[in-house]
Formats: sequence, C-alpha cells, structure tokens
Amino acid sequence: MKLLDNGKPASKYQVEVIDTEYYQRQISCQNACPVRTDARGYVNAVADGDYETGYIQARQPNPFTSICGRVCAAHCEKACRRGNIDAPIAIRALKRFLCETHGVEAMSHLPLVRGTKDETGTALLSAQTLSNASTIESFGQLSREKTDRGEVGEIKVAVIGAGPSGLTAAHDLALLGYKVTVFETSSVVGGMVMLGIPEFRMQRDLLKAEIKEILDLGVELRTNTRLGSNITLSGLKEQGFKAIFLGIGAHKDTSLDLEGRELDGVIPAVDFLLNVNMGYRVDLGDSVSVIGGGDVAIDAARVASRLGEVYGQLASGDLVTATDTARAALRLGARDVHIVYRGTREEMRATKEEVEGALEEGTIIHNSLTPVRIIGEDGKVTGLETVVTRSDYDSQGRRTLVPVPGSEAVIKCTSVILATGQGSDLSFINTDDKIEISNRSTIVADADTLATTSPGIYAGGDVVYGPRTIIEAVADGHRAARGIDSYLRGGQGEVIRRGWLREVSDNDLPTPGFLDTPRANPGKISLERRTGVSEVEQVYDKADAVEQAERCLKCNIQTVFNSDLCILCGGCVDVCPQSCYKMVSLDKIQGDDSLDAAVMDKYGVSLEDFQQGSELPGQGTAMIKDETRCVRCGLCAKRCPTQAITMQSFWFEDELSSSESVEKTQEGAGSK
Repeated sequence: MKLLDNGKPASKYQVEVIDTEYYQRQISCQNACPVRTDARGYVNAVADGDYETGYIQARQPNPFTSICGRVCAAHCEKACRRGNIDAPIAIRALKRFLCETHGVEAMSHLPLVRGTKDETGTALLSAQTLSNASTIESFGQLSREKTDRGEVGEIKVAVIGAGPSGLTAAHDLALLGYKVTVFETSSVVGGMVMLGIPEFRMQRDLLKAEIKEILDLGVELRTNTRLGSNITLSGLKEQGFKAIFLGIGAHKDTSLDLEGRELDGVIPAVDFLLNVNMGYRVDLGDSVSVIGGGDVAIDAARVASRLGEVYGQLASGDLVTATDTARAALRLGARDVHIVYRGTREEMRATKEEVEGALEEGTIIHNSLTPVRIIGEDGKVTGLETVVTRSDYDSQGRRTLVPVPGSEAVIKCTSVILATGQGSDLSFINTDDKIEISNRSTIVADADTLATTSPGIYAGGDVVYGPRTIIEAVADGHRAARGIDSYLRGGQGEVIRRGWLREVSDNDLPTPGFLDTPRANPGKISLERRTGVSEVEQVYDKADAVEQAERCLKCNIQTVFNSDLCILCGGCVDVCPQSCYKMVSLDKIQGDDSLDAAVMDKYGVSLEDFQQGSELPGQGTAMIKDETRCVRCGLCAKRCPTQAITMQSFWFEDELSSSESVEKTQEGAGSK
C-alpha cells in the first residue's frame, strides 16, 4: 500500500493496493506520453551507452521520432518525478541525441525492419513496429498478425490529410497490410508541422525524410486533392475504399472578431504561415502586432533579437501559432513586432526554455494586455488599441479578465496578425454522410476507436479535438488505425496488458551521487549565428548525454513488499533518506474496494468494521510509502532483516488481439 497524499498531515491516509496498473503509473514519463513511449527505457539505454536499443525504444511507437526530438510538447518531461526534486530529465533532448545517432538524419540510420530482443526477452523493432494508442506491439505479434491476414492487401483504405495523424494512421495500416491512399489538399505534405513550424526549430528535410519512410511502406500519396470538390466521401466508397480516416487538421481561422478586422493589413495567422512557408511574399510593412502567444509568440521575438531590431514592446501569449507567425513576419522585413497576450507571465503556455531564449536575445516581455480594437486610416491598419487586464479567479478556478480603467494605449503598427484561434473546414460534410458535428464545430468520434457516427468513417486529430500537439496527433493516428483494422476484420480488437517483475542487482540501481548532477540543457549556437533557418538548439555530445541520462530515477524499479515476511521492525522507516515510509494502524487509512478486499483477505474482517470498533487479530498495521519521494536507492531492501523488501523492475506489454479472420473481414467490410 502506498501513500498518496505526499506525506501531508491528514486524519486518514489515502492509500491504494498495488497492482499492474499502479506499477505502470509509477513510470510517469511513459504513462504521460500519448503514445506511451518508453522514455525511461531509452534514457537508461543512453546512460548504458546502448544507443541502438535506445533509438529502437524511442522509434517503436512514433513514426515522427526525429521531429519529436526537436519540437515535441514533451508531456513526459512535465510528468518526470525528478522534477519534484530539482529539474526533470532532459528527455526530449536525449531523444534527439539518439535520433542524431540512428534516426533518419544519421549516417548510421537503422534499417526499417530488423528483429532483436532486449534483456527481458521482449522483441524489438528498429522502425516498422506497429504501434497503438496504448503501447507498442512486438515484431513477433506483427508477424503472426500478417500470417493470419491472407489477402488483406486487397482492402483499400483512404486517409484524408497528410498531417501527423493521417500519416501515422497510414503508417500503421500499411504495416498491417492494407492498401492505403493518402489524399492531401496542399501540394506540400506534412500538414501544419511542415507549414506552421519555422525552420529554425525544425529542418524541413528532416520531416520529409520521415514522411518518405512512411510512403516507402507502399502508401500512395495524392496531393492537390481537396475533399468536397475533387473527391467526396460517397465517391471514395464507390471507388472501393472500405474505410476512411479524416485527419484534415485545423487550417481555418477562427480568431477574435475585433473591430477593425476588415482593414487592409489584418491577416489570419494560419493563412499567413501557410503563405510564408510555401514561399509566397507577404507585405507586412515595418511594424507588426501579433495577437496570441505561447511558444510560437516567443519564436517571433527571438527572430527579432537575432536581427538586432527589437524596438517596441512584446507581450507574450498562449497559442502556438502566434510566435511562429511573428517570427516569420520579421524575416519579411518588419522592424518592430509586438505580441499581445492578455494573461500573466505565469499563465503563459510558452516553455521556460523558449522564454529564456527570447530574453537572452533581447526580447522585452510585457504581459496582461488585451486587444480592444484595430485602428486604421484610409482603410489600412495604423495601430492596435490595448488595455491592461488583471486575472480574477472564482472558486472553481475559472478566470475572468478585468480591465484596468485608464490603462488604454495604442501600439502603432502597419499589420495585425490574428493568432488566437483555428478550426476545421467541415463544408465537405453532406447530410447523407451521416457524420455528427459537435457544438464546437468538430467531428464527433468515439474516444477509443475514433469511429464517427457514419459506419466505416473515422476521424482524429484537430478535426475532432481542436488544435493538438504533434504527439497527440500521432496517438490519434494509432487509435484510428486500430479501430479501422478491427472494423474491417468484422470484430472488436482488444488491448490486453501483461505485466511482470524481475529482481534487479545493485548495479541496476541509480548511480551513487546521481542526485548531485544538475540538469544541463544542450548548447545553443551563438547569437551572431542565429539566422532565420539555423537550428538554435544543438545536440548533446556523448559525455553530456550519458551524464544527463544518469540523472534518471529509474521509476520502473519498484520496492516490492512481502507482508508475510515483514516483522514490523521499522528498519526501512529509519534508513530511508527520503522519509518515504510510515507504519500506521489500519484505522488511519482509507481507500477503494480493493483496499477493503486486501484487509478482508488478510484478517477476515472488513476495514470498515475494524474502524467502527471491531478488534483485529495481531497489530493491524499497514506499511505505507510516499512514492513521490522515493529515489530507488535500495537502502530499505538492504536494511530489511527478513528480505520482506526486494527491489524489482516492472515491465509491461500491451497486445492487440482479435480472433476474427481476414476472410470474414472482407465479407463484412463489403456489406457495411
């Protein structure tokens, strides 16, 4: 049983009984990743110098590993338990290190398919492993699946949209043997990853290389093909496509309806980015105000500082599109760029690293400005009126912006770029398509399978959830591919989780003194070398990568208790340097039904009866542990005189299973 209240004084400790799901959640980096990348695995592989295995573990669930090594939202780092001590592991930067060694950008890039095994006997794949939203499927299973599929390659699946969700779905479906065709409106493949992220953060050739690997699986690509005009959903079905995935993204502007929006010089951010990244010239004039913020807003300021032309004030923001927008504006010659954000510095969605980078390049950040109206003269933009706002919160944590009287001001500018909202163009949907649309103007899809209300049609990414991060879009692609595969086989695929423990030696525990090593981010190129296309963040060298990887707390290693051997001596409580353990009587704990069942199994009396006054045989004592404090040092196991505590490594594997045959699939798919 583990302590869940972080050791804070309480009348009762909220505890839970350990099971497979509990152990999985302790590997917080992997649990937080939308595609369940084994970050702990590849970080420790770096520490061990086994870069090939590390790359395989990073690549298995993600066909865009090299891209995510640079621009991922890094949900894993936000969840990293080392962050509770000082700073999280530099997981994204370590992924890039592995990709620079064996990814598409490396001379020693691993071949697409090659079966190996790790020390646990789990099969590994370098690149073509089929993934799903829960975890990785093994090479052995993939081979068995293909053996059972017969002529599945004759089944045609259409994917609409060549962004990360659509291409991931195409990747998985091609691995499963389906004949996949991707339809893309633009002449450029990659969606907003290609057209919305500035090149100083992500080199275009890198994305092209990862897309090529997907197309090399046999995926057909048709560009300049718009859904609703060149093709229709009903027309695709008539052409023999048995399933369709909609991953069209959110390229439609839904920004603020400000007074003055109709003026010449007001540009939606999505349109601006698409035009700039496709090479079209956009005249913004000398001074630009971008309404929006976040990492994209910070990008804009950093371009300005490296050009040495920041004159004006910058207020940061909270939407990813804004910084990239402003940054591109500066490339086009704008001398003075303002980014207006209505919230405080603490409310910014921009990452700390991006903010620090902007500051060192000379960016001045001002917060709590809200746009009031766009001012013009002779039909052209001349300024943006703003007002200072403060944030008030109600008891539910909902924010209300309150303008400060007398704080109105005007930022002079020749253009205003609106980067506060984007949505999907759903004009292609007809009544006969029977696709339900939500009140948020998104497509309604099942949370597990991403099936829409129209049989055989699936949807994911921005068109279902609104603007998503790259890794969330990848997860949607996996889920959709799994749902489509189950549908086409006429059955219901089931994800089965298998978990196991194995004892570890002292050599497997964290390196002594690892808590003394601070986080050190990769270096950056010097200010004078920061041009519009040079990647600012550099890659670790081997020594630095290993040192940073050794900071990992190795959360897969668990302290496993055998209550039958425990004599309640308290040795583990005394020796623990992090004060993880407590011994408490059963009247001091509470939990769910599994806790009550554990007490009943141990004592033959329910926890509720005991806490109401019934006597329990023996001491009725629980050993509880605060998992947030544990650093896996192993001292408790060494101190235990009865070996009631052992250090064991937890491993888990998810498998997608279905008993349906391909013959039934082909018949069923044709009738649905």
